[in-house]
Parts: sequence; structure tokens; C-alpha cells
Amino acid sequence: MIPLLPLENSWAIEALLHSYNHVYQVAFDSSYQILDGIGVSYYGDAPVAAFQMEFHAFDSDPLVIASKIRAYPKHPNEKYVLNTFHADPSAADLKSQYDALGFDFVHTEAILGLPLPTKNPRGWTHIHKIESPEDIEFANKGLAVGDEHIPPATLGDAHIINFYAQLEHRAVGWAQLVTAHEGVGYINQLYTLPVFRQRGVGLRLLRRVHQEANHLGLQHSLVLASEMGMSLFRRAGYQALAYLSVFRPRAEPA
Repeated sequence: MIPLLPLENSWAIEALLHSYNHVYQVAFDSSYQILDGIGVSYYGDAPVAAFQMEFHAFDSDPLVIASKIRAYPKHPNEKYVLNTFHADPSAADLKSQYDALGFDFVHTEAILGLPLPTKNPRGWTHIHKIESPEDIEFANKGLAVGDEHIPPATLGDAHIINFYAQLEHRAVGWAQLVTAHEGVGYINQLYTLPVFRQRGVGLRLLRRVHQEANHLGLQHSLVLASEMGMSLFRRAGYQALAYLSVFRPRAEPA
């Protein structure tokens, strides 16, 4: 268990970090450390993001976090971001404190949750569970139009379940359910190709994920919702449990 902040839904933050770090470790051989006051996800050159590492703030004092980040050994030119967790969606005081310490605010996302089991009307036709290398190859061929790619290394992992949506004889979307954290199903991916949006593909994928989570006897579904996907999850009954705000170190003047 990680030394989390005194937040009402700290379990959701722990489940989020455990789940998505599990995926990156399986797919990209990344690493995850839990240290005194911070967590560190290290990606190196893996095609995950435009940075090499993420720091996760487990202490409520920004001064403590900033000190620990600056003391952490880094290679020259390595980029990083800082994830902070809070109950208030605005977190104005937190942003002000990190700004004074040389960190620029990037964005805030909501950690949404839904109690399980959920009533799940049938409505996931054309959604397929990926169970073979051929399934992944077929899905990735269609998803490549949107520069999406299901990591083949996730196939066969006991805690990663991938699905794809099929229309017009090709894959047009995909979803990934992660069950690494006990009792929790984390939706790490839910994506539809742009040309097929507004056709119910995302809803079908979500219903299929819920059906799988119900079948596995999970107690909660979690997602870190993007602005684009927020309305879909809200309509499905998800509620905000906590918020994640991302900061990056301010560039030094040239």
C-alpha cells in the first residue's frame, strides 16, 4: 500500500496508479517505485509520452515534494511531469504553491468511479474480446488509421483484457480493462476512430467492459476521464472520486 494523502477516496488513487503502471510494465518494460513521499514511474525511451518519467505526490506539502523531486537522480535532458491528487476540482491553492516552486500547471483530470455490479443492458454487438495474436493483428490493422496500437505484449497477461469494436469489416475502436488492483476494474483505454464517433461505438465498448467486470465479480470500475470521454462516463453513472492535476518544471530562461 502506498502512503497516500488523507483523501476520502484515496483507494481510488492507489488503484489507478497500480493499474496503469502494471500495463506499462507489461507492455513497455517500465518501472515503478514507491519512495518516501513520492512515487516514480520511469518509461525511458518507451513510446508512452513526451517525457521519460512521472512523479506522483504522496505528501500534501508541495515544498516537500519539490525537494524530493530535485534530489531524485536523473539523466541529463530527461523530461518529467508531476502528478498531484486532490478532492477539490479547482485546487487553486495547490496550483499557486507549485507555481511559486517553479512548476507550471498543465491540466486537471477527474478520477471517476462506478460501483459494481451495474445493470448492463445488452448492447455490445460487434464488440470482440481479444484472445489470440490474430485478433490483435486484425484490430491493429484497422486502428492504425488513427495511430492507435494495442501492445501485443498485453495478450495473455492475467490482469489485462482487451476488446475491439468491429464495423464495416474492420476494427474501429478498442477498450482495455485492467484488473491488477483487487476488486477494481480500471479502464485504461476506450477509443473510437474519429470517423466512427457519434455512432454508439464507445457506449458498446463500455457496456462490454462492464459485462466483463460484472462477470469477474469486481466491486468498482475506475477511469481517468478525458474531456472528450467525460459525457459518456457521466451518462453511465460514473461520479468523481478525486482529481489528478499535472505539473511540469518551468523551463529555465535561455
